Amino acid sequence: MIKNDDLRASAASGSTVVGQASKGATVEVLQRQGGWTQIKHAGKTGWVRILSVRVAAESGSNLLGGLAQMGGSRPDSRRVVAVAGLRGLNEEELRGARFSATELARLDQFVSSRADAEQFARNAKLKRVDMAYIKEAKRETESNPNNSIWGDGNL
Repeated sequence: MIKNDDLRASAASGSTVVGQASKGATVEVLQRQGGWTQIKHAGKTGWVRILSVRVAAESGSNLLGGLAQMGGSRPDSRRVVAVAGLRGLNEEELRGARFSATELARLDQFVSSRADAEQFARNAKLKRVDMAYIKEAKRETESNPNNSIWGDGNL
């Protein structure tokens, strides 16, 4: 456990508290649902907030095993995906993730045409706002005397 948290009967902040899990305690992760993690601790099973638990990389839990198997068979170290702001996965789980061409191809099911997007916007009564594009930042290899990732600061 990363921090103290109430052990709840269901995955909801208003549910009955059935116990406590203290910071530093080792718990068994059973499953995750939304922003909640179901754990077993001190003979009790209950739900804690997902950000209260860190799953160890060497853990043999079904959850971690499932995450490690995401994407199928052999990992391809040439394909690297950077993820920022992904809630619910910790660093160890992200390191265990693998590229999946099949899952990437599934994203094509969610493509919308411009006409579909415009129709959705009309139905939702969204208003068009024209904005100027941000000037393209210089690449790191170009003139960069301060070795800043932002180039000369002129975005």
